[in-house]
Amino acid sequence: MNRLTAFERDGYLVEDIFSVEEVAEMKKMLSGLIDPPVAEHPRLYIHAAFDKPVSRLDPYNPYAVWKIVNTPLAGDNWYALIHDERILDVVGELLGPDINFHMGFARLRPTGLRAEEGWHRDLDTDQHTRPELVTALIYLDDMDAASGATLVWPGSHVHREHDPQEHEVVPVQARPGTVLFLHSLTAHRASTNMTERHRSILIHEYKSAGTTELTPNDAAFGDLPLRRGGRTLSTF
Repeated sequence: MNRLTAFERDGYLVEDIFSVEEVAEMKKMLSGLIDPPVAEHPRLYIHAAFDKPVSRLDPYNPYAVWKIVNTPLAGDNWYALIHDERILDVVGELLGPDINFHMGFARLRPTGLRAEEGWHRDLDTDQHTRPELVTALIYLDDMDAASGATLVWPGSHVHREHDPQEHEVVPVQARPGTVLFLHSLTAHRASTNMTERHRSILIHEYKSAGTTELTPNDAAFGDLPLRRGGRTLSTF
């Protein structure tokens, strides 16, 4: 079964893309933002649970940072990451040859910090003229049901029931470097990290060039053209 067929059936796709070395570099980049959580750019929003380091937490994330908004503004390496050719190749198979950027952020799972976000579909909040958006979630740590895995409801992009039954829920199993490609209408939610180790995810949202946003937001580089006719445009 090819990627598009699987994506159209399930509403999501899981691919191993980044190497161990690449993940280590991304974790180094992320550490520079969260320890301490100080943003140099006024539109880079870093949300932390504590204003002082907490000794009981994983030393990688001592302030329990749980979300960073507008990560592409954090520096050239962050900006270059949204143009990764391997990501765009998959998104191109799912959306077509003309791709725009939508937004970039990070979701972090500090140990024991309860995930309060319920079941939702991205298109319900990021409203567009068409449901032609794909979110790429880049996992920087091992993820399973106990460590804050993303929970998905396979096939939910083709119906509008609100919440799944327990037997319908799938936790996305991921190693560092795994990428989850998620349809904008697929119901999903975060889960709580019950382990003693921090977990983190970098998230980039893409859309077809033919879909237009209906709900204004403060997303950096929103509607930035990335590919036309399958050809990647200049990054700098």
